[in-house]
Amino acid sequence: MQKFGLVFFLIFVVNLAFSQYDYDFNQNCNEAYTAIINLKFDEGNKLIEQEKRNNPNNNIPYLLDNYIYFLTVFIGEEEEEFDRLEKLKDDVIDRLKDGDKSSPFYRYSLAQVYLQWAFTRTKFKEYVSATFEINKAYRLLERNNEEFPEFLPNLINLGLLHTLIGTVPDNYNWIKKLVGIEGTIDQGVSEILTVLNAAITQEEYSHYKAECLFYMSFIQMNLSTNKEKALEYIDLIGNDSTSLKNPLAIYAISRIYMSNGLNDKAIDLLLSRPTGDEYFPFDYLDYLTGLAKLYRLDKDANQYFFKYVSNFKGLNYIKDSYQKIAWYYLVTNDTDKYKEYIQKVSQYGNDIIDADKQAERESESREIPNLYLLKARILFDGGYYEKALSAMTGNTSTKFLINVKDSLEFTYRIGRIYHEWGKPENSIPFYDKTIQNGYKSEYYYAANSALKLGNIYEDQGDYNKALSYYKDAQSMKNEEYKNSISQKAKAGIHRIENMELSLE
Repeated sequence: MQKFGLVFFLIFVVNLAFSQYDYDFNQNCNEAYTAIINLKFDEGNKLIEQEKRNNPNNNIPYLLDNYIYFLTVFIGEEEEEFDRLEKLKDDVIDRLKDGDKSSPFYRYSLAQVYLQWAFTRTKFKEYVSATFEINKAYRLLERNNEEFPEFLPNLINLGLLHTLIGTVPDNYNWIKKLVGIEGTIDQGVSEILTVLNAAITQEEYSHYKAECLFYMSFIQMNLSTNKEKALEYIDLIGNDSTSLKNPLAIYAISRIYMSNGLNDKAIDLLLSRPTGDEYFPFDYLDYLTGLAKLYRLDKDANQYFFKYVSNFKGLNYIKDSYQKIAWYYLVTNDTDKYKEYIQKVSQYGNDIIDADKQAERESESREIPNLYLLKARILFDGGYYEKALSAMTGNTSTKFLINVKDSLEFTYRIGRIYHEWGKPENSIPFYDKTIQNGYKSEYYYAANSALKLGNIYEDQGDYNKALSYYKDAQSMKNEEYKNSISQKAKAGIHRIENMELSLE
């Protein structure tokens, strides 16, 4: 009887030992990951299923399953898909929890799932659940980094978390305390760059290149004053021809082009992007094409916005698209069509993001934008600075400025044109005048003028002035683009404070 019990115990121990799933990021998994990052989900699924059959003990395919779930919901923004795939996510976590705890992929994989779903939840305003998942992910990554400091993939998500937490406004410091994360933008950038450099120079990390570049593009576009720096990442992407077949990379490159006044290049890239049934629909690229074409005042710009609102079933940029369609008709002197489509802003879409909120405000105001200022704004956004300036200053007087809002935008817009045109000294008096006249205004012109003056003085090394203007940008009562301006001002404050600390 004792022998039987001992044999049974040994069998149990052996089975327990072999029941732990391992982590083998082999060639098949690498190809599946590449397909998924290229939004070829059907191809990725086939490779995943093949790996599950050939290596049933491998946990990597289940992590890759979650990449598909995440990108499907994050890009598509459909609530039904969110509910359906969230249930499958629980199965992935259960499987990963049974993995080999001695592997550096064990905590990394769990953290990746938690983090991806946290970002997804923010799309649907599930902020509390997202906060708890970020907390779980961060603690897993921190511990994994302590135990496996040479495991570079840790640094991708740690870098992203440290970067984002560095932009949380002071009045939301409770989030930092709840999540338990401290970090700065510079710290996060350094961590992601470490992996990016390894992905470029070492074959074993090469599959992380697109993911790192995507994050770096986002950071440079949204959180850094040095927009030209982002063009360096385009050079890295450009050396890899496969990146130009990747819709996520095309999104990143085109946004960087547009933010650097290279709108024509963005249009060429967006029009040559790969399409077909093998790709998961990335409808936002139609919206982006419409935007770039509107900036150039192309006659077919409205068609891309129509395509976006017809096909996209998600949450964001619907109101903004109808506003842009209305603008298209206004600058082509069709006021009736402008009124028709600006009314649709209130009828369709959501007001979660700043762009949709601003579109809703315009619709509710029932004020038709000043044609000259609107045309100047559109041309400016495309980097056509000389044409933008002519749209306003080509008039022999400022009689076309009929209200306080127009007067504020007039000085603000000239400041922005000179600034982006590479003439910051010319822009300073216009920014200052906008702040002087509009610091109590609900409009964003004064707040963004303060932000841009902070950028100028930071670039000039006058950190006291820069810090003062960044704080002004945060403290103003503007309702338009409040979140975006506050986030960028917070990033500027962090850069300067950390710079001062490093000099002490």
